[in-house]
Amino acid sequence: MSRQAELFDKAADCERAMNVASDPWQKVTFKLLRDMWIALANESLSMTKPQLSNEIAAIEEIQAAATGAARAPAVS
Repeated sequence: MSRQAELFDKAADCERAMNVASDPWQKVTFKLLRDMWIALANESLSMTKPQLSNEIAAIEEIQAAATGAARAPAVS
């Protein structure tokens, strides 16, 4: 699978999450993330590998923070 196809898959994952989310803020969050993945996929063919890697890492970091995947474990 090409790198561009992987990016479109990430956008599709966000689309699915957006469609099942009940919270309006979550819907908006997943819509914005989907749009970022689509924009990157469209631009990816003209980017160098390091540029693309940096952009992927940046969006993944935003996605983790926005969806709570990067939450620190609770301290007792």
